[in-house]
Amino acid sequence: MANEKESLGMKFWIIAGNCGVGAIVFGLLSLFAGLKMKTFNEGGKEKLASQYSTYFWIFISIAVAALIVGIVFMVLALIKNKKEPAKVVNKPKIAGENKKREVFVVAGAIIKEGYVFAAQRGNKGETKFKWEFPGGKIEPGETPQEALARELEEELKIKVKVYERITNIVDEYPTQILHIDTYRCELLEGNPTLTEHINMAWSNKEELDHLEFSPADKPTLEKIKKLYL
Repeated sequence: MANEKESLGMKFWIIAGNCGVGAIVFGLLSLFAGLKMKTFNEGGKEKLASQYSTYFWIFISIAVAALIVGIVFMVLALIKNKKEPAKVVNKPKIAGENKKREVFVVAGAIIKEGYVFAAQRGNKGETKFKWEFPGGKIEPGETPQEALARELEEELKIKVKVYERITNIVDEYPTQILHIDTYRCELLEGNPTLTEHINMAWSNKEELDHLEFSPADKPTLEKIKKLYL
């Protein structure tokens, strides 16, 4: 209702301004007509002077009144528009329009004889050049363990056995929310071969501190150092 009243009020002042312009134009035309009549009366047509003199003053009165009304309406409309600038109406929000995309991923901490495997991301994404425990997205129909085994085989050309979950982390970015489940893994077959990352390292507890992980990985790093290294 408030928006409707504001809209009607704005329309009124727009109409008032237009009426003011019209009144001024009409007043000027009336003034022009009256002056033409006065000129005609003064041009030697004395017998018509009294008749047209009356019309002259009528036109002059109308002209002056129209000019005054027009100026008043124009001034009021200008003052109103200056005090109340047009408001931008917010478009209605569509459900889910600004909602961040939620992504569920799994990561594998491959632990071997007091060392844990980590890989460095390339120049892509919101965690570019950061170190991480490799993994990927869970595809429809997969369990987290199946998804992790598949991702590690695709990314590093290795086969692993997936054990218990170490941590469940929620990491929020400007465009998405990451749900990261990190599992302890055992290397069964192959040697890690980089296909997507730019660097890799087997690190012990002390060496792990020198790798720059995403801040969201800190709880996972602390737990790995405490329980497995």
